[in-house]
Amino acid sequence: MYLKNSPLKIPIILFFLSTAFFLINIQFPRGASFDEFHYVPSANQILTWKTNQNWEHPPLGKMILAVSIWLFGDRPFGWRFLSAVFGGITLAGMYTLALNLFRSKKAALFVAVVTLSNNLLFVQARIGMLDSYMIGFLIWALAFFADSWRIEGASQTATVTLWARTGILLGLTIACKWFGIIPWLGILGLILLVRTLQSWRVFFDTPRQTDWYSQKLWQGITFQDIAVCFIFLPLGVYALTYIPLFLTPGGPRSLSELIQAQITMYGGQLRVISNHPYMSYPLDWPLLRRPIWYSFDKEGKDSIRGVLMIGNPLIMWSGMLALIYCLRALVHQRARSAFFIIYFYVLFYGCWFFIPRRIQFYYYYYPAGMMLSLALAYVFFRNKDFATWPRKVYLGLCISLFILFYPILAALKLPSESFRAWMLFKSWI
Repeated sequence: MYLKNSPLKIPIILFFLSTAFFLINIQFPRGASFDEFHYVPSANQILTWKTNQNWEHPPLGKMILAVSIWLFGDRPFGWRFLSAVFGGITLAGMYTLALNLFRSKKAALFVAVVTLSNNLLFVQARIGMLDSYMIGFLIWALAFFADSWRIEGASQTATVTLWARTGILLGLTIACKWFGIIPWLGILGLILLVRTLQSWRVFFDTPRQTDWYSQKLWQGITFQDIAVCFIFLPLGVYALTYIPLFLTPGGPRSLSELIQAQITMYGGQLRVISNHPYMSYPLDWPLLRRPIWYSFDKEGKDSIRGVLMIGNPLIMWSGMLALIYCLRALVHQRARSAFFIIYFYVLFYGCWFFIPRRIQFYYYYYPAGMMLSLALAYVFFRNKDFATWPRKVYLGLCISLFILFYPILAALKLPSESFRAWMLFKSWI
């Protein structure tokens, strides 16, 4: 009875249905897929209280993987089970984020369907990688932050509560992978920017109540609130995730050693790595010029199973046009939701032009690619020229393309050379 009237009803349903969907045949491929080669041994070291050799990343994601293995064994299903769970968490989070951003259940459901048919989430929910857990925490952090972004204003207590949840989730995001530092600093910088614009009261011309930085936004918030929610909480949560490592050989034993571990980790992120056959560059990602095969294994003499990490071409390419539409709405209308979408897409994508990593891969585009669902929803629900039927046609095409690509997303058994039927460009091979 409670669930029937609960605002969490749809997210909970989305979570269970999508998790069940992600778990279908998740035992394939039968061997380690892409970075599972690194993270599964690391998770087993955590389980056996041995020195963790994967010191290039924070511990939380590997601990979650360790729990998954502890529950279901050191086998493909065990490696990937909690990734599927976090995939469901991510989809429920995307629905909630869209609901808080657009204040429309129809728009939120549209975003959920587009996200599910965009290939990215499906593939990432079926592999034991740190990004699978990281994005679950990140999307919910954005969902709570978007809920605080109300033009009509909210009480100081309500805003601080939402910000505290955001800060905790950002700490968990960073504890999975350091990419979480980007949205953490991005949100903190955005809050300070809004406060500055509100105090100066300048932006193009006289501010309007509908502006994305409206004077009613975050009333009563103090710098102490900002410091607690976005400095002390994220850093505190991040530090707490290291507690199990204090009990393992080679782990930090003091605060100074914990800080030194971060310096060592940073050095590991910058170390030179030999070229990889599927490496790519940021300019390649929006146009799908170089996706990545997570797995490509022979099965018998004449069959293969492969997993291609690639976005749905329709969503990826039309999503770029949707971003242009959002930019136009931002310039002419100073729209709150358009600003949110543009800001976080540019943040998640643009950062890779400056992050000093020699080797980059298409899956780094995963967080930015998720923002395209929001951009498309903005086009279909903020443009009066699009009636109900264009949305249905578009969703039908997205789902159809997902079904078309499904065999090489889900590692179905295929004749050896049949995979070439999906290779629209030579660079995809």
